[in-house]
Amino acid sequence: MNSDFFERPIWQQYMLCVLFGLAFFVIVYLLFIKDIRQQAQLAVESYQQIVIENEQLQAKASRYQASKNTLYSLISDREFALAIEQNHLSLVSFKHYQTDKTTNWEIELEGKFFDFMNLISSLTDDFYYLDFKNLKISKQDQQLQIMFTLLFEKDYQ
Repeated sequence: MNSDFFERPIWQQYMLCVLFGLAFFVIVYLLFIKDIRQQAQLAVESYQQIVIENEQLQAKASRYQASKNTLYSLISDREFALAIEQNHLSLVSFKHYQTDKTTNWEIELEGKFFDFMNLISSLTDDFYYLDFKNLKISKQDQQLQIMFTLLFEKDYQ
């Protein structure tokens, strides 16, 4: 050891030891805080995902309870948009108009036929009332263009 550390005055030796110890503690503490912050962020995201899943299950349970009284329930435009998104389809156009006895939704989707069938099966599994009218399917490049009208009668609502 060719160091002059032990030849320094004792107060400098103590000061260097304390400073190195303090620097080590600060570095380890900051890394530990950063790790805890990341874990807390992951826990918050996980909790939010669980809350969303819980809300979806509660909505599904309430639709099931309502379906005991009536066979099917009506779907809202928000629930329909969520179902489209979950089934990897893209909404090209949506028109909503009413007549004296009916409410019509003219819908145009793009996507794969398999995803469209999954959309229909997921909606019927959730006990939604769907009355299709004017279903047209045509091929556009790599995707299918699916056009249809959902019909809701006023006396059913």
